[in-house]
Order: sequence, then structure tokens, then C-alpha cells
Amino acid sequence: MKRQAVFFGAASAIGLVAGSGLAQAQITITASDMFNQVGQYYRAYANATDFNVSGRLGSTGGPQAWDFTTGPQELIYRFDYLAPSAAPDIELFPGATFVERKTVESTGATAFMYLDQVAGKGRMNYGFYDPEFSSTFPASPFVPPINDFPATIGYQDTWSVSTVFETEIVVIDPDPEEGGGFGIPARITYTASAVADAYGILNQPGIGFGECLRVNELTQYDIAVDIMGDGNYQSIDVQFVRNFYFLRKGYGIAVQVTSRQQATPPPDNFALAAGVVRMFETNHGQGGNEEVQIKDFRITLGKDSALLQWTKAAGIATYRVDYSTDLAAAGGGWRELQTTTSNFVVDGAVKESPTRFYRVVGLR
Repeated sequence: MKRQAVFFGAASAIGLVAGSGLAQAQITITASDMFNQVGQYYRAYANATDFNVSGRLGSTGGPQAWDFTTGPQELIYRFDYLAPSAAPDIELFPGATFVERKTVESTGATAFMYLDQVAGKGRMNYGFYDPEFSSTFPASPFVPPINDFPATIGYQDTWSVSTVFETEIVVIDPDPEEGGGFGIPARITYTASAVADAYGILNQPGIGFGECLRVNELTQYDIAVDIMGDGNYQSIDVQFVRNFYFLRKGYGIAVQVTSRQQATPPPDNFALAAGVVRMFETNHGQGGNEEVQIKDFRITLGKDSALLQWTKAAGIATYRVDYSTDLAAAGGGWRELQTTTSNFVVDGAVKESPTRFYRVVGLR
């Protein structure tokens, strides 16, 4: 799904106004900016121990600049996007249409995420396979799958997800003569809430600088175990992690900073990061900047509703219609009215406000 050139119009009780565009201070990240095509890859520097990020995360709002040209580089990760057949236990993730393989270049250790890109909805995440997370139970399908990144992400957009996955906690026996240890079935309830809370310019090694959005995500892990093996799970712990994703046009998640795991929600300005991942090489390029015009946008006013119509663009199957009652509000005040595969929408709520502005966004 690619954010296309949008057409704007306004409907009011006294007439119509239409324009070909609107200047905005913030960018929109779309699926074409993310990594979702087989054959794409990127490499990133990462840390092996906690890293001090004091003063580097910025604040809410913008515009501002983040400089990640320097940072930890004890490890190098390579992320490859592959056909599902390249991943283990694919039968446990039937909805996946591509996989992300993470490789630690110095050790060769790998982990997989099972993904799909859904038109008009965004990226679906079906779970993961990670022997480092659990050596005895490495495959963990999400029930249900999560929509971890929407189809389009703009400044001040919010979203949340929730799912459950099974794993196993290995308990090491302190007496080596007793056989070493045993596994306890565990069930983890994962919830996350995210907001695109800042925007500006991101500077990174090897790639240079460009426009970006900062996504602030708080995740919660509720851990329960089946001690007796009878299917009855008992809660034993709750842990929190905060992630900052720096989403850049044409490069997707260009930088990710992850807090240390703790028993209470980490603050926005945490000092020590358990993870700092900085992209420095990719074959993705700047594909997110290509535009296709949506033409002939027109509005017909009825007594209590408005008919919005446009001409379908070649290669665009899905359209999202947004409206605003106050373009001076944060982010332009845009709200989604409807997503459709047709070339028209009827807005039955025109009577609720004297003036409504519209834009049509093509997705693919």
C-alpha cells in the first residue's frame, strides 16, 4: 500500500472549494516505505550491552532533528525479507505471505517474524520463531495475529494491539546430578499501545538524513505459567518495555531504541537502552516518494449528506477518504471517514458541522 498524491476539497452550506494539495509540516509513512517485498534487505548496527541514550530521544512534537550517525556497533544485524518457504515451522503461521529473517552476522544466529501486508489495513504479524527467546519452544504463533503497523501513519496517529502466545520457561536444576532442568509451559499476553508523537529529520550512518516520524510504543507482557501441567495457568509476573521507532520515508524503521524491561512502565526519557538498532545499508532506496495522481475529485451536496466522487487511478485498488473540520488543528485534524474499493463515498454527517474538508488517499 502506497500513499498516493491526495486530492482535497471542502463542503459547506454556502458552496464548494477544491484544491490540488495542502502543505503539511509532517510526513505520512505508508507500506511502500516499509519492508514487505521478497528480496529486500537491510543491515544495522546494534549494541551488545546497555547503551546510554540520554538526550538522544528528543521530545514530543516537532520539527526536531535526531542524530544517530554515532552509536553502538558491537553487533551487526542483517534483516532479509523472504518467501515463507524459507522459514521453519511455516505451517504454524498459515496467514504469512513473507517472512523477516534476522541474522546476527558475528554468530550466524537467526530469528524469524511471519508477516503479511493487507491492502488498506497494514502489516499483519502472525508471530515469531526465535531459539534465543526459547530454545525448547522457539515457534510462537500469535492468537490472534496483530496489525502492528497501520497502512498509513501520520503525526499523532494512535493504535493498539493485543494477543496471546505460548512458550516454555526452562528451569535449571541446581543439582547437576538430577538431569539439568525441565520446562514449564508459559502463556504470555502481549498488549501494546503506540502513538506517532514527534516528527522531524533523522540522520543515520551510511544513508544520510531524511524526514521521519517517531513512534512511541509501550508494551506490556503478562506472564502466566502452568506449573502442574493440567492446563490451569497462574499469573506470576508483569513486565513493560518502551520502544521508539523512527520511521523514515523510503526506509521504514530506520532506527529503533528499546528500553530495558522492568516491572513498571519506563518513562519517555529513559536513560539506558537495552537495544539501539541503526540501519546503515539497504537495497530498499527511496521508493516511498513515487506518486500517482487521483483526479477529478468532486463534491455534490444533498440536504443532509455529501456525495464524494473521483476517477480511479491506474494500479490503485483501495482508497481512504479522510475529513477534517479544522485544518489548523494538530496534524490537520484529519480523521478517517471510510476505506473503499469504489470511487465514491457518501458522507451522511455533513449536517454535524458547517464546513468539512476532505482528502482521498490511494493505497496499494
